Amino acid sequence: EKLIQELKHCDPCLKIELSKDDSPEIDLPDGDQNNKPSASLLETMFYPLSSSSFLSSCFRKKAVYIHSENSSRSDAIAHKYMFDLDAKQIFHETSSDSVFLWIPVKDENEHEDDQNKLTTSSAKPLKSIEIADPETASTLHDSGYASYCRAPPELEQPLVYNMLKDTGLGCGQYDPSGEKLTTLGRGEVEVFYGTKGHVTDWHTDFQENFTLQLSGQKKWTLRQGAVKHPIRGTTPHYQSTKDVIENQLKASRLSNPNFQFGKQDVESNAYGNETEVILGAGDVLYFPAGMWHKVETLQRGVSINISLMGVNYSSLISQALQQVLLKRSEWREVVCCEKHLTKDDSAVQKIETLLKDLPAIIDDFRKKGGANSILPPVLRHPPSFEISSMSNLESDDHNDDEKSNEDICGDEEEENLSDGSPQESELENNDDIINVHNFVPPEDWGSNASKPSEKHHLMKNPLAHLMKMSAVSTTKKEDEDSDLFILNVSFAGNEMLESAVRVVFLDNSGILLSLAKSEENGESEKSIASLVSEDSPVLPV
Repeated sequence: EKLIQELKHCDPCLKIELSKDDSPEIDLPDGDQNNKPSASLLETMFYPLSSSSFLSSCFRKKAVYIHSENSSRSDAIAHKYMFDLDAKQIFHETSSDSVFLWIPVKDENEHEDDQNKLTTSSAKPLKSIEIADPETASTLHDSGYASYCRAPPELEQPLVYNMLKDTGLGCGQYDPSGEKLTTLGRGEVEVFYGTKGHVTDWHTDFQENFTLQLSGQKKWTLRQGAVKHPIRGTTPHYQSTKDVIENQLKASRLSNPNFQFGKQDVESNAYGNETEVILGAGDVLYFPAGMWHKVETLQRGVSINISLMGVNYSSLISQALQQVLLKRSEWREVVCCEKHLTKDDSAVQKIETLLKDLPAIIDDFRKKGGANSILPPVLRHPPSFEISSMSNLESDDHNDDEKSNEDICGDEEEENLSDGSPQESELENNDDIINVHNFVPPEDWGSNASKPSEKHHLMKNPLAHLMKMSAVSTTKKEDEDSDLFILNVSFAGNEMLESAVRVVFLDNSGILLSLAKSEENGESEKSIASLVSEDSPVLPV
């Protein structure tokens, strides 16, 4: 606490030294719910900082460096999940489809004789080469090229899950399969195999980054960036194309109009002191999104980096508002310049009218519980977790301490653009059905799931839609499906109409049936007195 109080605005990093006997070992939390660890993964990594101190004073603000004299502090992770740091085995078991190697790019003005003189002071532009074959990647790595890939899923997924949960980023929401479009939190774990003398020059990332040095030694140089909550990184250390640089500049200049590409030393891009830290085996470093950093490998070794990211408020709210607006025919109308009119500004006039009406629509949505509708209790608490069986998952848009930020935005294949209608077999086989009579709200939901009294009204979530299961059945099974109901929440903010929340309920009390009929009749509210009796089940309102 004293070190935090002494940290100045101009200082980019909080530095803490630990003795060998005072360094808790870092390992994944025990999955046994009856044997819960005394400390979270976050608290173990950043001991002696408590989670509350780290989150309130440093997270998304300052870097934190924990130096430990216990070089075997992370050995459990290396042994259990990383094949004792065997590169070839990691390349075979990686979560990514390929392994990436860094190739220094020859300067056009450089003499041929100087091309291979990689000194610690050089910081040549890098080119990332993608290698799909693990054996080829291993051979090139053994030849002296620095490399990286994603960690095996058995390590990546629980690390990301626990760190999202502990930090609250994305409200702890995480989909290990990487398939959901609406998940609030995302992340990945990269494994870096550094070779002595390899330098990754100044750049910034848009993720929150947590690095564990497992072996070897690296020197990190840090300086605070001027862009708060960046939506893209800046990658001058790579041989970037003009369109990549242009996109990165556009993103940075949304918040900092004078941002300069690749200029960590200019006042408009960064502020405060420049500091260095040496990461050795057992050390931990956190650095926030937007912080300038340079990395030099002093001794050949391995590190892992946990990159966390999530949906920002702009995306979350605008996607929810899209569903509110799409209920209105004038907002669903396709943009069209009406050529039969004498003026060519018909579409502009339409937009002007829509924008004029927008504040009243937003205010009405807010008054009907808009904020809680966008982020209901189920999205404010981390879900249960199981490791996904998928071993080769697509990578998120990402950038970290030593990899490219060339954003890849692939279009969906045409055959995937179906109407999204659930198939009957899917409903039967893949749905977890919640019996509302047995539903017990989690303790940390507090009063959000309490049974309302007769004095209350049941207000419909403007982003929710309740339907009878029989409505989507492709065969006549009304009797079997009569007690089943599908609830979808916030689904119109993406082309695939994927719901942020989708639940199948079993209820024979008549409450959900009445609500579903109200939905079909377009009723927004219904008196709770006519629906809830003393013996009615507790519903997650």
